[in-house]
Amino acid sequence: MFTYIGKETTFITNLFKKTDLGIALRTNNTIRRLLMQRQQTSDKYAQSGAYKLTCDCNKMYVGQTGRSLAVRFNEHKNAFKMNSHTSNFTKHLIEQAHSFSSIQNTMQILQRHDKGAHLNTIGRYYIYTEFTKNNHLNDEHNISPNKIFDALLKPHQP
Repeated sequence: MFTYIGKETTFITNLFKKTDLGIALRTNNTIRRLLMQRQQTSDKYAQSGAYKLTCDCNKMYVGQTGRSLAVRFNEHKNAFKMNSHTSNFTKHLIEQAHSFSSIQNTMQILQRHDKGAHLNTIGRYYIYTEFTKNNHLNDEHNISPNKIFDALLKPHQP
């Protein structure tokens, strides 16, 4: 089995076509890999991407931002300080009299990615993941059944 990487793969597989060997191609560019990939950087909150905020009671809010994750975290924190319900996470904290912790204790970076349609899909995937666990603080009216996400969430079977 060959992983397709370009014209070199085509050249090599054409050589094998003259033999009795069967050739199969595969790709590393799968939906699972694109949704699950995680990147590392020195300032992990400086980039955009999908994130999860966790309350002391272990309820989760999943979001995504095209701006820096630190800026988005500070927006949630300021909403909490101003007693504003503009964020479902801060609304939960205020209504349940829970505290707002530091970015290191509250925010988990799920995946870094630039703003755009792909980031929107990544955000929907992680929201759906928490929805299936019945452990989320996101608006339920924005969540709809998704067979692709369901397939990705099933344990990988050989």
